[in-house]
Amino acid sequence: MKRFFAIFLLLGLLCLCGCSASQPTTSAAETTAETTVETTAETAAEPTTPESSAPTDPSAAACTPVLYKVTAEDGAVLYLFGSIHATDSRAFPLPQYVMQAYEESDYLAVECDINAFASDISAQTDMAMKMVLSDGTTIADHIGDDVYKAAKALLSENGLYYSVFDFYGPAMWMSLVESAVVEMSGLDSEDGIDVYFLELAAGGNKEIREVESVELQYDMLLGFSDELMTMIISSTTEAPQAAADATSVLYETWLAGDEAALIALLEEEVPPEEAELYAEYQTKVVTERNLCMADTAEDYLAQGGTGFFVVGAAHILGEGGCADLLAAHGYTVERIR
Repeated sequence: MKRFFAIFLLLGLLCLCGCSASQPTTSAAETTAETTVETTAETAAEPTTPESSAPTDPSAAACTPVLYKVTAEDGAVLYLFGSIHATDSRAFPLPQYVMQAYEESDYLAVECDINAFASDISAQTDMAMKMVLSDGTTIADHIGDDVYKAAKALLSENGLYYSVFDFYGPAMWMSLVESAVVEMSGLDSEDGIDVYFLELAAGGNKEIREVESVELQYDMLLGFSDELMTMIISSTTEAPQAAADATSVLYETWLAGDEAALIALLEEEVPPEEAELYAEYQTKVVTERNLCMADTAEDYLAQGGTGFFVVGAAHILGEGGCADLLAAHGYTVERIR
């Protein structure tokens, strides 16, 4: 369970759910689209600014996250900064070495430009409709009645359940459950590192590039088997407080920039009976995407200049991470402290 949450929180994946959704008044499909669009637009209208995220307590723990500098033979530079899906005030202000790298950069590269997606109503509606179960089934038919009841109870306890969600597929429920755990841990996914830098870039007219896309992430999650989604959801609902505690520990480790400890969490062994499903998740969500991200990073380096590349820390750290892949391809990779 700890390994799953380490991967998920350090991926920077989109939260698929609209946590302030209203009760349905029309069909499930129509309400799903309207709820997601309205919630995303509301979130986009009130972004968290860097100033509002700064801690007021001078004794707050120092934030020293992992940052790599990748240099090509011709002098092109790409900073690799591993983000985290949710933070609290202790993450801000980010340390000088991080902000200096960002200021030096000609452009910001993020997994997804969620601000652009928030302004595209058509794209939001299309994605929302993909999450609706249109074959007459409900979520209980896909994850089982026992897991459904446990997940529903967890969401209800955290004010996240509405009956319309029964007509969403497992990917939505996985995201809802993850949101509940993040809320229980005291962190806020609206204050994620990628959100922070997107606001900075927009305010400073810095070029923003997408490493992936919102559509890619949606389609990937929606493509997972019911068996995998059931395992992920049930691993949380069986011990939600333990999941929240593990999330807090992971965040503390990210704050401290303890690279070895983060890698250990990402590589923690899983029960043998779940190994095959975890391998499916690891391959699709981490391994294959790492290769694509490293290819994109090389394309950016080939174009010259300096870039600030912000993706989930799980994509940067350890064997097979972007830093490792780029070093293997002959680039100079060094950690900046």
